[in-house]
Amino acid sequence: MEIYKIDLKDYIESKKVLAGRTNGEDIRKKINLEKIENENEKIEIIIPNDVFSFNSSYFLGMFGESVKKLGKEKFEEKYQFNTKNESIRMNIKDGIDEALNNVDVFGG
Repeated sequence: MEIYKIDLKDYIESKKVLAGRTNGEDIRKKINLEKIENENEKIEIIIPNDVFSFNSSYFLGMFGESVKKLGKEKFEEKYQFNTKNESIRMNIKDGIDEALNNVDVFGG
């Protein structure tokens, strides 16, 4: 099965911090993520190594609708996030939980 690859470096210019729900929404529209999602079983999101922050607000703008539509399990099956940055991985996980309103504000 082929994986559709989206390299964020093609869309974020030289930004090192990805933040803000509206910025995430703008990229979602620019990429036409809804169409890509409907036409592909697996999608790999490549986050450039020089990006050091991928805030959950940005994640929610870009992927919140997808998480709500697919649910956590199917979203995690469809989307692979390619990053070596552990804090970005944690923000993605937090964004998924937040999209599903399963946020424990005390981090427990």
